Amino acid sequence: MLNRERTERPLLAPQLRTWMAQAEDLANPVYCICDYLDIRGRIAPELMVLAHEQVEREADALRLVIVPTGGEEGGYHQFLRADPAPLDVIDVSTGSDPEAAAREWMEKDAQRPVDPQLLCRAALLKIADDHFVLYRRVHHAVVDGYSLALIFNRTAAVYTALAGGLPADEGAFPAFTRLTDAEAGYRESKSFARDRAHWLDRTADRPAPVSLSGRSGPLAVGRRRTAELTPDRVGRLEAAADRLGVTWSDLAVSTITAYLALATGARELQLGLPTGGRLSPQVRNVPGMTMNILPLRLDADAALPLREFARRVSREVRQVLLHSRYPTAEISREAVARGGGARLWGPMVNVMKFDYRLDFAGATASMRTMSIPLTIDMTVYFFQTAADGTTEVILDVHPELFSPRETDTHMDGILALLDAIEKADPHTPVRDLTNAPVPEVAG
Repeated sequence: MLNRERTERPLLAPQLRTWMAQAEDLANPVYCICDYLDIRGRIAPELMVLAHEQVEREADALRLVIVPTGGEEGGYHQFLRADPAPLDVIDVSTGSDPEAAAREWMEKDAQRPVDPQLLCRAALLKIADDHFVLYRRVHHAVVDGYSLALIFNRTAAVYTALAGGLPADEGAFPAFTRLTDAEAGYRESKSFARDRAHWLDRTADRPAPVSLSGRSGPLAVGRRRTAELTPDRVGRLEAAADRLGVTWSDLAVSTITAYLALATGARELQLGLPTGGRLSPQVRNVPGMTMNILPLRLDADAALPLREFARRVSREVRQVLLHSRYPTAEISREAVARGGGARLWGPMVNVMKFDYRLDFAGATASMRTMSIPLTIDMTVYFFQTAADGTTEVILDVHPELFSPRETDTHMDGILALLDAIEKADPHTPVRDLTNAPVPEVAG
């Protein structure tokens, strides 16, 4: 049921960018995020339904509807549905292979066309008495990955409170209007002008982005490879980051930067860096779509010692984050207006490290993704999947630019470089980090 006395509000800049791409073909589900929690332990479905309904009411973004504004100017507005989407409860435990049945159901759902009236949906799938899957499909125009982690965490907290007969009011999400009000204020602020000046400077006289394939292609559904970093291994990499004086996230970005520099021989690189765009504490815990992908321009000198190389990458990442609210679409438009290309980066690296608290009254959970891979070149995700630090390295490559064999070679090369960095002396030159064969890049 839709709210007839609805209040329509403008879309945030990242929302508009995503929805304009989606509006070209509503049958294409590639702009949906399809993640699920693999829950090990007993769950009371009736309590999960109650927890789901409460979180749906708290998280405005889950009930957003996007509609055309009408008129000659076109454009889009959004409003809130009055009612939450239901939690579908599905029992696949009686079949011969319940896990395969659950995965098949989710894969089928992930391919459904987009419904602008119901952009987010959820299901609880029972695999066994002590094994459940909590699945969410959300549209990237209304919810980003950071927000989905907030939503899953909140669902676990509400479920646990209900299971203990306790109130679950504390910790409710702030209203979505905080995001729209904050963006309106930002556009009228001095920060907007400062950010624009920063990006005009950083994109001036930039070379064409470097690719490991030596070619470029349009946005496409990618080929995916995954590997898991165990909690022990993540702990060793975090210790290595400490020795270098950077964060684990900076180390991950530095690894991909070093890999590109070694594989291509290029000194100047431009990576895509997704950022949360949440610089104010007032909006940090508001679910919504604020993710902005920005160009990370790097002087990748492989002759530098590892410590200096990583710290140089870290400083550039900090600069991107400080100016991360400025819309990517504006940067691209202004780059084209100055006679440059619209493409601002080649490969992309996304470090998704979240503060997971996925405990459902004693049943623990880990995050998994079934999202359709989408890339213009190559995307590397460092995706934390559990509270213990377990992290998936996900490699998505453009299928027309990289063969299956090249995809495997690049994944092996990235993992080998992580091994080398984990054990390396901070003074080791980057070019001496590994003896693993580096794939040739096509000219």
